[in-house]
Amino acid sequence: MANITDVSRLANVSKATVSRVLSGNRGVREESRLAVLQAVEQLNYRPNALARSLANQTTDCIGVVLSARDTGRLTQLLPLLESELSRHNRHMLVRFADGAARQQEALDELLGGRCDAVLLIGADTALHADDRVVQLDGIDGASAINLSYDYAFACESACRFLLGKGHRQIALLSAQLNTPIGLQMVQGYQQALQLQSLPYNRQLVLEAGEHQQALLGLLNRYLPFTALVVQQDAMAAEAMRLLREFNLQVPHDVSLISLEGSSLAEQLNPPLTCIEYPSDRLAEEAVRMTVQLLDGHALPSTEQQRFSGRLVSRDSVQSR
Repeated sequence: MANITDVSRLANVSKATVSRVLSGNRGVREESRLAVLQAVEQLNYRPNALARSLANQTTDCIGVVLSARDTGRLTQLLPLLESELSRHNRHMLVRFADGAARQQEALDELLGGRCDAVLLIGADTALHADDRVVQLDGIDGASAINLSYDYAFACESACRFLLGKGHRQIALLSAQLNTPIGLQMVQGYQQALQLQSLPYNRQLVLEAGEHQQALLGLLNRYLPFTALVVQQDAMAAEAMRLLREFNLQVPHDVSLISLEGSSLAEQLNPPLTCIEYPSDRLAEEAVRMTVQLLDGHALPSTEQQRFSGRLVSRDSVQSR
């Protein structure tokens, strides 16, 4: 494997000149610059990332902190983030952390010299962070920039779609109600009902926790419902299984719609209608803003951006 000495010999310049050319510094004669670039290409030389990091006091690494429970994000968001970071010559270092204490610990570790910045995904509480942190689906009003899926709009859209199909008893299943995402879902749910002058029945709003138990409790109470909106596709898969145990079929007896739209949605039977999570747009914007921060561009420290999903209609919803 070629090194900087090989490049300097082939280009007939000093190693210092090679370093200046590769780092983009000015003050190098055009003849020498072209000779270095030609030698780099001929030798297929790749600068040592560790040495470059030591010289620049950077790591070229971006940390990602998320919960191991977010299986949908694992399969969708991480590959997109890695692809976007690669386009900017950055690498990704992932930490899984559940709960505020572990998330804060992971954040402190990564920003303590391992990474230049961190993407914090799905934090339910405001953590102590500096301007090197960009949140995805985090806390509005926290110190870090927050880019998020508009769960209120997504839930309202899902409910309005079901209402348009004739459904009037709609149940809602959120992972946790007393979180930013859960509160947004309830907000969207209530708004959709209000537009149709329908009453809000708190008994139809469920907190998953163990979502099998939440839905089981609803079925055992014999509360009538003809449609179910869930936060994640995995919840929809479990709901389908449990409904079958009660001799209820999707969509004949209960229509089902998710606010995620991962690869699992198409594999379910029947395929799942969803408001598709905008993973590609969130990943692209999150990386763009992170790179801007690292390049020294000033950004508002409390900027909030919300992204809308899109409806993907499949076979899990039918008219009443």
